[in-house]
Amino acid sequence: MLVTLITGFLGSGKTTLLRRLLREVGPLRLGVIVNDMSPLEVDGDLIREGKRVSEAAGTLVSLASGSISGSQQQAFEHALDAWAGRTDLDHVIIETSGSAHPWPLVEAISRRAAYTLGQLVTLLDARTMTEDYEAGRGLMDRLARHEKHGQRGLENLLAEQIQWASTLLLTKTDRVTPSDVDSLQECLGKLNPEAAVHRVSHGQISPSLLLGGASYDLHRAQEMARVRWGDALAGVGEAAAYDLGSSVVCDARPLHPQRLWDLFHHQLGVGIHRSKGFLWMASRDEQVLLWNQAGGGLSLELLAYWKAALVKDPLGKLLPEEIAHLEQQLSALDPRFGDRLNEITVIGTQQHREYFVGQLQTCFCTEAEIQHWQQGGRFQDPWPQALKARG
Repeated sequence: MLVTLITGFLGSGKTTLLRRLLREVGPLRLGVIVNDMSPLEVDGDLIREGKRVSEAAGTLVSLASGSISGSQQQAFEHALDAWAGRTDLDHVIIETSGSAHPWPLVEAISRRAAYTLGQLVTLLDARTMTEDYEAGRGLMDRLARHEKHGQRGLENLLAEQIQWASTLLLTKTDRVTPSDVDSLQECLGKLNPEAAVHRVSHGQISPSLLLGGASYDLHRAQEMARVRWGDALAGVGEAAAYDLGSSVVCDARPLHPQRLWDLFHHQLGVGIHRSKGFLWMASRDEQVLLWNQAGGGLSLELLAYWKAALVKDPLGKLLPEEIAHLEQQLSALDPRFGDRLNEITVIGTQQHREYFVGQLQTCFCTEAEIQHWQQGGRFQDPWPQALKARG
């Protein structure tokens, strides 16, 4: 069974790419393993939403609460073993968490005769690479300093995700200058001259380039691992080795739109590499919003509508029995908020993460503000009024 391994640092666009592949791949019989570092399965939920694969059909495994190259590696290998005898699958796509190191995964796949690794695809966010690593030049400098002092850091993980790849996808290139993209490609050429490099926008790439019959160069990967670590591989796949961790904020209270805006624009520390999840704001209480932050970039998208808003049938399109069914579902939930719930995972260094989560807590409405909301009061809302609907 052919395998495509999709990796890349936090927020590089892996789930966007996977969702597009699942829509466009045609009749290929696919199995998908998706990995979330956080206990909150944001990526898993987005893949389920597409309905191309599912746990019920035996075509989806979602592994959360740790990286599949680290604390969830045993669960990952168990999933591989469970699918090894399948005759109803043509291809397996594996989407790693952003904190995953590719080598333990390559090794696990190569030990199983049922699987052949075709492509190891690494995505890189051109905007983050430009802003945080001077279009690759800063990354090379930091790598040199680590080597000089015998240290490892986050830059080593990012560089090794690049070096182990057979294909590199540069995402969000429309958000940087052409000269920055050229500098970034020059850096990639130095780190991995063997990989094919493609510039990608919104996950748009021919599925055949990633799911075709190519064969990954396992010998090259083994040689890189031997030279780099010998037998001292322990810990290389653990997120904690790079001071990466996750925190989950779960709260039913509405978020105050102005305070949330101020938090993102004025208090987002450099150690917050990723935050994502589902939220609602007091100013637009009918909307399920998808929060998606990577580095200094953020997207806020309209994902769906809360049942607590739909039950009021604002468009007059629901049948009485449909309204009754919604009312029954909501009857056991919070009498003020219904099914509305904020679930946000924050990934980054411990120090920055603790500070950011503490400040995020102050963005929830106070009791006085909740009463104001219940009475139909208005809230200052600087976010774009017309949000892109999630496709």
